[in-house]
Amino acid sequence: MPDIRSLFEASTNRNPDKVFFIFKEKGETYAEFFDTVSRIANGFLSLGIKKGDKVAILLPNSFEFPYTWLAINMIGAVMVPVNTRFVAPEIAYILNHSEARLLVTSRQHLNTILSMHENLPHLDTVISIDAQERNRPIIPYTSLLQNSPELKGIDIDGDDLAVILYTSGTTGNPKGCMASHDYFVNLAEVQAKLFQLTGKDRVFTAQPFYYMDPQWNTLMVMTCNATLVLAEKFSTSTFWNDIRRHNITCFYCIGSMTSFLFNMPPSDLDRKHNLRMVQTSGISPHIHAAWEERFNVPVYEIYASTETTADIAVQPGMERKIGTKCIGRPLWYREIKIVDDNDVKVKDGEVGEIVVKRGKGMMQGYYKDPEATKHAFRGGWFHTGDLGYRDPDGDYHFVGRKKDIIRRGGENVSAAAVEQVIINHPKILDAAVIPVPDKIRGEEIKAYVVLKEGETATFEEIAAYCEENLGKFKVPRYYEFRKSLPKTPSERVQKRKLIEEKADLTEGCYDYYSHQ
Repeated sequence: MPDIRSLFEASTNRNPDKVFFIFKEKGETYAEFFDTVSRIANGFLSLGIKKGDKVAILLPNSFEFPYTWLAINMIGAVMVPVNTRFVAPEIAYILNHSEARLLVTSRQHLNTILSMHENLPHLDTVISIDAQERNRPIIPYTSLLQNSPELKGIDIDGDDLAVILYTSGTTGNPKGCMASHDYFVNLAEVQAKLFQLTGKDRVFTAQPFYYMDPQWNTLMVMTCNATLVLAEKFSTSTFWNDIRRHNITCFYCIGSMTSFLFNMPPSDLDRKHNLRMVQTSGISPHIHAAWEERFNVPVYEIYASTETTADIAVQPGMERKIGTKCIGRPLWYREIKIVDDNDVKVKDGEVGEIVVKRGKGMMQGYYKDPEATKHAFRGGWFHTGDLGYRDPDGDYHFVGRKKDIIRRGGENVSAAAVEQVIINHPKILDAAVIPVPDKIRGEEIKAYVVLKEGETATFEEIAAYCEENLGKFKVPRYYEFRKSLPKTPSERVQKRKLIEEKADLTEGCYDYYSHQ
């Protein structure tokens, strides 16, 4: 079975002088990158890291992140990426739960790590990318680069664990998805086919590297010696300039990013680029056609998860059914069905839970949590918690999260559908919708609204916009302005945190009913 080291070695041998990776205007060839990764891998071996050991990375987007990750996997060790937005207790949980022996981080997080080091019994060594000298337990990253680039052979199999990807933890502590080498190599090859990737392509990624998307993007370009361009972070103000400056031909992004980009003021340069394809998960159906017209590039939907990778997609050549939340058809190696609450398959057109038959390229399970693994894969099918339906043509459509449906006075309201309408308001940057317990209607709807920088708006203005664009029963009752929303590594809103912020979720809110 394929492994990450073999993929990297093959791509480097095939075209060593091709530019592989670009960050902050600096580019490195496959050979240069491989040399650095090999030195770091030998550095880890010299520190006693062996196959199967866990090595954590707490870094922002940088060259050091992929250097470190690939070096870890080159020696059969296991990467544990840590969200840089986490606070001390969250960082400590992941380091302890994963039993990470070594951590690679930066000055920004050193004080936090050192302050709790005595409560991290498994962590032997901390490496800082900006430390100048060795001072146990701190080792400077530069010392790793002094090792030999000649890496000895190590027996790595596709079934070997490569990365533990901690999910956002919507119901308590995050769960660690165990991703093997085959999980990543298979995903890279599948995505290369979906993108119809060639060595001439330049792929852009702006998500944080501790999330899985930049990781599979990196491996995907290896499959055909394409080039990856990494942004420091996602920024609507610099995004299109980066696309043009680096001659980007394709990219993947999550649906909210397409909304953020669409909400930027139109420019004469909007259609001036070399993009041939955009892939996304969850573009708002209200803007899909207009987005393609404005930016002059097709947007293809894909349905995927950390647990199961890529499952359903709109592939080139298929009817895309723009504006219907069509996510396409099951990929050639996946079996999908829509079931009711009793796991009975429903008829075409009926909404139910999307479940995926256990198979190739999925996580091996949740780390140290066999009960959660058993529950998620009950009956041999992974239960996604997502609602959807299959139309008479055999195409699948996404409806929303099963837990993200608000039951208001006998009506089911999709929080995602309400959010998409609110985000389309020209003054709004971001929004989140949650249920609020109500004695009369069971649940009421509350909207959190983030305005664009420099914009002002009243609650009445937002409520009136919702009235114009939503059925009466979907219009939120409560509204609260926020400067920002808590996000997961994949830039999805952590609604659990919003719900737990205060006992009375109506406190300090605008009540639409009291102003009618």
